[in-house]
Amino acid sequence: MSPAPKLLYDLSFDEIAETCGPDAALQTFGALYRRPGKSRYDIEATASRLNVETTALHVVETSTGSMTKKFVFGLEDGYAVEAVLIKRRDGYSACVSSQVGCAFGCKFCASGQAGLMRNLSPGEIIQQVLHLDKKVSRIVFMGIGEPLNNYKNVLAAIRLMRDRRGMNFSTGGITISTIGIPKALTALREEHLKVNLTISLHATDQQTRSELIPGSRSHDIHEVIERSQSWAARHNRTVTYVYLLMQGINTAASDMGRLIDWFGHNPLSRVNLMRWNPVAGVSLPRTPDKTLSGFRRGLDDAGVNVVVRDTQGNDISAACGQLWLRDARTRAAIVKRGSRRQAD
Repeated sequence: MSPAPKLLYDLSFDEIAETCGPDAALQTFGALYRRPGKSRYDIEATASRLNVETTALHVVETSTGSMTKKFVFGLEDGYAVEAVLIKRRDGYSACVSSQVGCAFGCKFCASGQAGLMRNLSPGEIIQQVLHLDKKVSRIVFMGIGEPLNNYKNVLAAIRLMRDRRGMNFSTGGITISTIGIPKALTALREEHLKVNLTISLHATDQQTRSELIPGSRSHDIHEVIERSQSWAARHNRTVTYVYLLMQGINTAASDMGRLIDWFGHNPLSRVNLMRWNPVAGVSLPRTPDKTLSGFRRGLDDAGVNVVVRDTQGNDISAACGQLWLRDARTRAAIVKRGSRRQAD
């Protein structure tokens, strides 16, 4: 994988201060995060002194739906990733990407159909948020990529976003959504960051989960549950387990029973039941209302903290699982592993 260009946005306050001094670092952070595009401070001069770029991400196109706005961001290497601005009752959420493509190949998701090209840098992650045209109150790592497969850069981006001298974003408003990489979950447990954690579960046995998420074959499902619950106990925070109900695949009584065994009367867990959002070229069963309501009722009666969650953005292909890796030069979706379409 080719590395991302080094950006001014990749650098911590201390890294800037080491070369330019604390006053220049404070002004740089103010220009980048507190008054983006409005400050008169010369960030180009600072970037030149540090031998980094000021930006490597630009808006290629946008699509506006009833409750969402999708942004396609072009990158310097010709690829593009997508991010979504979601309107909520209490503000706006930013759904951001963490990688260029994804290595885990979830059968129900468009993002991994081209495989993994490279990681996004901390600055490329942060700039997605800064380019949105509304004040964001929540940030969710639910776009393209597996955040814990880009652990170092995602955590660096979170630390930069929470720095009080810059964006000053509360970690309580940040959610990492992951399939659950056990080693990374153990590392996350020891971080002093009060983020929120969501596990994309989607099955209750290893064989079914491996079929739905081929990249999870080496991640034992019981270990994923154990380590995510260890994180919850360490930080006294609730873990959300997302479960896409797919008729005849993961809707059996035995599936419900295992979910009850894991999460029944467990105050640090919540199960979000969802329906699959259609993806071009993928054929999966759509769960009937009766199955969905019956499954929810069975979990609820057994003491599982369960909700049915509807996603926004279907009207502009911006819902969960519908974001694509793109080639910014042609604006075409890349649907074959490793393919790169050349510009006309």
